[in-house]
Amino acid sequence: MDGKTGDGKAGFPVQVTHRGAVLVLALAHRPVNALSAEVRDGLFAGLQAALADPAVLAVVIASDIAQFSAGADMAELGRADAGRGLAQLCTAVENFPKPVIVAINGNALGGGLELALAAHGRVADEKAHLGLPEVSLGILPGAGGTQRMPRIVGAQAALKVLLETAPLNAVQALAIGLVDQVVGAGLRDAACAMALAMAEQGKPPVRSSDRRDGMRDPMAYQAALAAARKQFAGARLPAPQRVIDCVEAAQLLPLDQGLAYERAAFAELVQTPEAVGLRHAFMAERRAWFPPADLAALAPAKLAHLAIWGGGDLTAELVVQALGAGLRVTLVEPRREVLVPTLEKIVARQELAVVEKRLAAAARDADWARLTSTMAADGLIGADLILTAPEAEPLPADPDRAPMIVLGSLGPRAASGRVALQPAMAAGMAAELSSTAGAAVGVRALGLALARRLGWKVQFTGAGGPLDRRLRASLSAAIAQLEAQGMARPTIAAALASYGLGVGDRAALPAAPPQADQVLQACLSAMANQGARLLSEGVARRPLDVDAAAIMGGLFPRWQGGPMFQADKRGLLVLRADLHRRAETAPQIYAPDPLFDQLIRDGRDFGALNRV
Repeated sequence: MDGKTGDGKAGFPVQVTHRGAVLVLALAHRPVNALSAEVRDGLFAGLQAALADPAVLAVVIASDIAQFSAGADMAELGRADAGRGLAQLCTAVENFPKPVIVAINGNALGGGLELALAAHGRVADEKAHLGLPEVSLGILPGAGGTQRMPRIVGAQAALKVLLETAPLNAVQALAIGLVDQVVGAGLRDAACAMALAMAEQGKPPVRSSDRRDGMRDPMAYQAALAAARKQFAGARLPAPQRVIDCVEAAQLLPLDQGLAYERAAFAELVQTPEAVGLRHAFMAERRAWFPPADLAALAPAKLAHLAIWGGGDLTAELVVQALGAGLRVTLVEPRREVLVPTLEKIVARQELAVVEKRLAAAARDADWARLTSTMAADGLIGADLILTAPEAEPLPADPDRAPMIVLGSLGPRAASGRVALQPAMAAGMAAELSSTAGAAVGVRALGLALARRLGWKVQFTGAGGPLDRRLRASLSAAIAQLEAQGMARPTIAAALASYGLGVGDRAALPAAPPQADQVLQACLSAMANQGARLLSEGVARRPLDVDAAAIMGGLFPRWQGGPMFQADKRGLLVLRADLHRRAETAPQIYAPDPLFDQLIRDGRDFGALNRV
């Protein structure tokens, strides 16, 4: 074995243990078992050791952390493959002369599932999830996923996994034949038992390439392909059609030729502008959610009792979310004429959830039991955190109260030591935690704890946001300027829709009108300039935070990467010249922020600021 594989030694990306005649190769590459070159080399080494040892009858590939594998290492995507590639590893697993079983816990996504597909058997924990989400990055599986999966589960099921990107749970995977066994406990024991049982048969293991379970009905296979092509006809992104082509190749070609076809399609897609933009969006979002260093260094704040000062629609929505997350909530509103309607709105929201069967009646009653309402400010005593609503009455001074966070955003002239939370309206949506200089890290930690408890995706900003609102304001100003210059509103709307601005991630977009370039350059220049201002003012930490806000807020299509990504793509010299020209008639929108001069002088772009 080489230095990449450890016999039970901490720090190695692949841990090796023996369970009788079974060699267990356990992935231990935190945080998500990305299949980096180091991990792949470790698995290759483990397979070589198993082959060389006659006492080893079978191999189990498992995980020593909370998930099997999140797939390929994103840092390697789009550049020359480092080390022996995942496709070669999957081929080595499939052709291994001794049985190889994969034990799937947590998530097996992308390359992680492709590795599992190449094995001779799959056992999954009942809480596991399996998926191939590559199309959401503008690409397709490049290590045999489009070839092995249809052979095992058929075209219809394979296309659902490949094109819809939402992972299957373990029971769903068992139902379509993607896994062979689901267990509630003893995952590794079950995988070892399957491996030994297969070895004791004395026959070569059945390879995925030899499976025909999913190809017994050629007409049904072709019908599934035709339905998928119809569904994605006219789609803006090229990846779905290429996925369908590859699944068709699995039916028409031998495995080696099908794999070659898949590799060619992958190589074609990975360099497309859409895939590059989607990769940037993927990384920007994940980095934007990671807290600043001082917050990241703290243990998670404890939050059990939330108090809200002030009623209203926003308060009612937050109370419902907080109760649903299991928090104890105290609503304090000294004005009866505001408190009563707020409570009525809370009741109405909960009753609607019960009617729509999103909430059980017993859960509603339990939520209501954790809610206290009062008109007395003393009700705030004992809370872990106090939120103050935007239109609340002034809060009486009391130095002994819990930390306070303002709901909403902080203005550019906000006093030092302030913290604000721009809430999301539902779990999975974007929120902003903003603060001014001198804000206590403990207060910010409580804001982060609340946001995470409610399932929000949190960005961290300075005063002067929210980022999405500032970007939308600049877009609106650019549109108004175009109209003032005589551009018709329907033409502007058609141009923006053809680019994907403000229309979400629609599969198909309308054709661009003749004046689309004129409209889009004006709007993209305005948003890039606004993004530069957000950076100069300290509202945004990095350009990627601006891009993430534009994408998560639904303003920018994911495949376009965001306004700062597009600024770099256009070139800062070209963009600055365009801003200077437009500033002659609309300086409030287009007067270039000094950051452009600084970056150009230093020979850098916005992407360089993301690497700091």
